[in-house]
Amino acid sequence: MSYLMDLHVYTNNSPETRDKISFLCETAVEKNLRAVAFTDKICPWEENTFELKRRVRHCYFDVCKVKQLFVDSLSVFAGIELCEAFLAPEAAAKILASQRYDIVLASVSRFGPEEPFSLTPDMTQEVFNAFADRYCALLMQTVENTDFDVLSRILAPLRGTRVDYGAFEAAMHPVLSRLAEKKKALEIDTRDILGSERIRDLYLRLAEYFLDAGGAYITFGSESISHDELGGGVELAMQALKRVGCSAYTFYEGRIPYAVSM
Repeated sequence: MSYLMDLHVYTNNSPETRDKISFLCETAVEKNLRAVAFTDKICPWEENTFELKRRVRHCYFDVCKVKQLFVDSLSVFAGIELCEAFLAPEAAAKILASQRYDIVLASVSRFGPEEPFSLTPDMTQEVFNAFADRYCALLMQTVENTDFDVLSRILAPLRGTRVDYGAFEAAMHPVLSRLAEKKKALEIDTRDILGSERIRDLYLRLAEYFLDAGGAYITFGSESISHDELGGGVELAMQALKRVGCSAYTFYEGRIPYAVSM
């Protein structure tokens, strides 16, 4: 498979990530990746205006530098992951207006500034079902009101849980249908494809539902926080998606989607 792309990569501009962007590009070339999107996390709600602007500029500037350095060996896309944009929609809009991004991811990992998700392996089914309803409502709010290209990390909160996912799967169906209607992309997070079998199978069922609902765009991203993880599981995920009827994947340049046959 000659066109492997990883469209969800963090650099040392994101928390818990140490690798510099230039080293990640070198690693991508060594791993025969054709393209990488650097999508450092920005939480518009948690930073003051000065610090927010500084981080946004710094992340974007780093990508612009490596674009030129690796122009002959690697396609580099300038991206961003907007975390909980619904908590600060005006700030999120200003961020997107400030730079010329190629790809914009949207993710949700907390209910509010003082209320992060707190799922545990021993949580009850009743508590999980209540979480699923609230979480999917926020995903729907994000789809309806946020300017983004790709809904990402949708199953990240479920990692490590042992409950039945039936209620969550049902609550996700309207979200995926609306995502398809709005011509947005669904990200297949390869960290989950490589993780537990239960999460992988859930991802494939949700992807199949999204495609059946008319979803046109699928992206692949490793959510990597180190060079070792870069590109991890992308080829495996592509093979898995073929089995549920996916024949092409998408990359973004200048926020315009382009399809590549698998």
